[in-house]
Amino acid sequence: MRDAKTGGRNRPADGDYRRLRDLPRLVALWPREAHDKSIEGALRIIAKLRQAMRAERRRGSAGHWSYDLERHLSLARALKAEVASLEDKRRLPAP
Repeated sequence: MRDAKTGGRNRPADGDYRRLRDLPRLVALWPREAHDKSIEGALRIIAKLRQAMRAERRRGSAGHWSYDLERHLSLARALKAEVASLEDKRRLPAP
């Protein structure tokens, strides 16, 4: 099925990030880690995403055959969304 919004590919639009759908495809996580909405859980996920971004950048800089631009963009999108979510959590007053 082709979709004009995604350039003909079956993938979400650039701003469409869903944690439970996208994170397991990007980094190795236990299901409970993906469902963890605490600040500590978000920090662990951000650390894993940053590590994966560094590895993907190294592959791209080296011209390695396994470099995947789509994965790189997905990691960047996920990292941006997770950092924004963490900032929102930190702004909320504690109950």
